[in-house]
Amino acid sequence: AYAYLHLCLSKKVSPEWIVEGDIKACFDEISHNWILDSIPMDKRILKEFLKAGYIENYHLFPTEKGTPQGGPISPIIGNMALNGLENALAMRFYSRSDGTIDKSHQNRRKVNYVRFADDLVVTADSPETALEIIDVIQAFLDPRGLKLSEEKTLVTNISEGFNFLGWNFRKYKGKLLPKPSKDSQKEVIKKIRDVLHKAKAWDQDRLIQTLNPIIRGWAQYHNHAVSSAIFNKLDEIVYNMLISWAKRRHSN
Repeated sequence: AYAYLHLCLSKKVSPEWIVEGDIKACFDEISHNWILDSIPMDKRILKEFLKAGYIENYHLFPTEKGTPQGGPISPIIGNMALNGLENALAMRFYSRSDGTIDKSHQNRRKVNYVRFADDLVVTADSPETALEIIDVIQAFLDPRGLKLSEEKTLVTNISEGFNFLGWNFRKYKGKLLPKPSKDSQKEVIKKIRDVLHKAKAWDQDRLIQTLNPIIRGWAQYHNHAVSSAIFNKLDEIVYNMLISWAKRRHSN
């Protein structure tokens, strides 16, 4: 997803408008009728999966619509429900007069589609094309019982930047510089702070073993973005947090 977006947005002639699609409560709202009609699986077993419900605080909550959160096939059903959106966009923006899709001809309206699970962005050459894209997506979602969130579905110019999968994609003076998003930074700092809060009485070996996978995982995820300045900033924050932990643990 990152590599494809970089390819779509990094050139001088790249599209400048982005549709940030946000599907309202995707896994909670998928229509059971659509799933039973469309998912190629034994209908009796599928029905049992859908009606299994979920348990929270020792109470069973039934599921009348959507797929149970945490259910083993919920992510697959969610993914399959959104499969085909690329073709719906292609039919509108790439189709010839005879109705066939031809992606080899020039993409004049600069429509490129990227999706990961229920997060999706689509590029466009203008705000008008972006609004048309939103109409196509909503028409695709309607039979599935899904809706785009009006508050969170945005049309953004690349010079303002947009967040996707933990990165912020933005052009500075015409140059694309994807960076770790502020939300992603806050999240990893909070995770480290929570570990240090729990680790008041731990020895340093246990603390290092717990923190290393969190820090290493986050750094490797963002390693190919423009991250060095943010890595330095977070390095300093983590260093100061560890100094505070060490002083509290060894006051002398």
